[in-house]
Parts: sequence; structure tokens; C-alpha cells
Amino acid sequence: MSAADPELKPTLVQLFKGLADPTRLRMIAAMVDRPRCGQDLAAEVGVTPATVSHHLRVLTEAGLLRETRQPPYTFFQLDLEVLQGAVKAVSTPKRVRELGGGPRDADTRDVLRAFFDGPRLLALPAQRRKKEIVLEELLRRLPRRREYREPDLNRFIEVVHPDYCTIRREWITGGYMEREAGVYKLAARGRTVLGVA
Repeated sequence: MSAADPELKPTLVQLFKGLADPTRLRMIAAMVDRPRCGQDLAAEVGVTPATVSHHLRVLTEAGLLRETRQPPYTFFQLDLEVLQGAVKAVSTPKRVRELGGGPRDADTRDVLRAFFDGPRLLALPAQRRKKEIVLEELLRRLPRRREYREPDLNRFIEVVHPDYCTIRREWITGGYMEREAGVYKLAARGRTVLGVA
């Protein structure tokens, strides 16, 4: 499982959503060592069979279970390899960055490598498309807030590049942010870049 795989993100999201419930975690714990049927799980976890069925469906859709039919029962067991693969996919900072950064084409990666030295922006590109890539990357690095007072925004930008006035102006003229009375807010384009409403 490679974090750079574009198909991986939806799979991982579904898998971790499957784990994000205390009842499902208790059920998974009960299925680690041996297969269990729905009745066993209901008794073990202390919920109704209907609730167990719902949670088994979520876990199955997340790819976390192996199923074995032995009529009249169906037995379920945790697929430990799938769980370990998911954990491995988010086990290093590099993998998390790849996963969280979304799919990036080779041109975008080349631009970011050319204009950033680690966290620092070396220069703002003159070419429009490259400039947009850099401005959007800088926007992603801001702490998420509903609005930014100008002095706060200056401090955030200054950590990355000393010319915060130019960066702020480019965000406004590019439609990423709007400014009113010294307060900056994400404009429609900025919200789209960050995937927020």
C-alpha cells in the first residue's frame, strides 16, 4: 500500500471511518484471534444482533473483515494484513504528507521542489501557472481559521518568506482571499483549494 497511490485515499478514509466507533473496535478485538459469528459478537459486545449486523456491514465495506460461511452461520475475522497495510500507509511524515497533499502531478512537484527549500519559499515565480501552484501551497500551510488579522497573517507568511506584503497582495489579486478593514478571509477560490465550504 503506497501513500502516493491515488486510489488509496478513499480506501484509507473508509477504513479509518470503519475503525472510528467504540463498538466496532470492541468487535474487532473479539475477531482478532478467531472467527466469530454475529450471535457471538452480540453476546460478547453487549449489543443487539441488528446493531452487530450494521457494524459488520461497515467493517466489511471498509475491507477489514474476512468472511467464512458455515451454514447456517457466517463467521467473520479481522483481516490483520489489511489493517497493518493501512497503518503502514500513514506511518511516516512523508507518507502522511503524500496522502494529505492529494494527487500531485510531476509538474507540480517539480515547481514546489524548485521554489521551496524545505519550509522556506526561495522566490515567487514570475510565470502565472507556477505562481498559482506556489500561492496555493502557501495557502495550505496557513493555520486553518475563519479569518486572519493582518499582523497575524504577516507573521504566518514571514515564517516562509520575508515579503509578506507581496504574498498577501497575490492572494487577493488571485482571488484566494478577500480583505476588509485589515481582516483577511478565504475567498471562493481559496476555499476551493482548501476544500472547505
